[in-house]
This record gives sequence, structure tokens and C-alpha cells, in this order.
Amino acid sequence: MGIVPAQIKNERPRPMNKEDKEYWRDKTKRLINSKRSDLEAVFESDIQKMKDKKWNSFLKSLNLNPLLARYNKSSKIYNDFRDSKNKVERELRNKVEKDYQAICDKIDRFTKIRQWEDNFDVSFDDGEVNQSDKVIKYLSEQCYDECKKMFNRTKKAQSLNELEDTQELLNDALHINNSDPRILGLIKAHLQKVGITNLGILSVDINKYKQIG
Repeated sequence: MGIVPAQIKNERPRPMNKEDKEYWRDKTKRLINSKRSDLEAVFESDIQKMKDKKWNSFLKSLNLNPLLARYNKSSKIYNDFRDSKNKVERELRNKVEKDYQAICDKIDRFTKIRQWEDNFDVSFDDGEVNQSDKVIKYLSEQCYDECKKMFNRTKKAQSLNELEDTQELLNDALHINNSDPRILGLIKAHLQKVGITNLGILSVDINKYKQIG
């Protein structure tokens, strides 16, 4: 036995405080749990062997075999039906997506041909198989935009067009004073060459505007 320091040897035992109790409680619990796990691992093999021997008689004592057989039969019927249903669902969904893609492709062609400003959102919403409302909404918006452009070319819309033309003309006038007449003349010539006649301020004598500055 080792030598105990005098100051420790002569001290009277003191009651455990809360921290001491908690420490020893946790330590003993950890040691016991570790030992229990070791023993359970050793005993597991014995328990499993006992279970294998007892299993048939145990199951028979519960009289569950007829119910299990009936359940297995109904379960197979259901699973076969579900697999068949899922197959049909996949085939139908593939056809829906194929038909929807055909619509998207045609809309995309017309978007380019008719120069629609907004592209159609081709995403397929899994939560909503029928996309007709989205298609019709998009086409309705494009139809409105085309009608608006057609209306703006009518006599009734002349006042609005004149207002827009005036604003564009004034904006051009603000910039033309700092522009090289040769560059402006080149722009005008090439625009006319490709058949663009709505030239705005380029249609008038540019030099007059240059003199204003």
C-alpha cells in the first residue's frame, strides 16, 4: 500500500456534494452499460438458436398461418394490380408529355416567325397534368399584343402614334448635334438600302439640325 500524505490521511470524510454524486453516477452507468453490451453480444448467439428451434411451434400456437396465407394472396393481387396500374399510368403520362411537347415545339416556331417578345414557358408541372390553361393564357397574351400592334397602325391610333413619333424625334434631335454627318448619312443610306423607310429625323435635312447647335 502506498504512502498516504499526512494531510489527506488525517482528514475526516466529508459528505459527497452534488457534483461528486453526478460524476460517480455517470461513471458507474457507463461501466455497467459497457459490460452489459459485452454480455448481450455473447448471449445473442444462444438466444438466436433458441428462437430458431421455437419459431415454428411459436407461430403455430398463434394460429396465424391461415391469415398469413390469405394476406399473402390478397397482397399479391394488389401488388400485381398496382404494377399494372403504374405501367398504364406511365404510358399515358408519356403520351401526355409527348403531345404537350408537340404543342411547345409549334409555339416555339411561331414565336420566332411572328417575333413574339416573350417565350413560352415549356416546363411541365407535375402537379397539374393538363397544361391547356397555361397554353391558352400565353396565346391570349400574344394575340392581344398582335392586335395592339395592328390597332396602332389604324387611323384611330394616329394621335398616339404622333405622340410617340414626336418623342422619338425630340430624343434624336438631342443627340444629333454631336454626331458626324457622314456617319448619319451612312446609317441613312444603309437603312434605305434594306427597305427601312421610317427613318425619323434622318428623313429630314440633317445639316439644319446641326446648325441649331
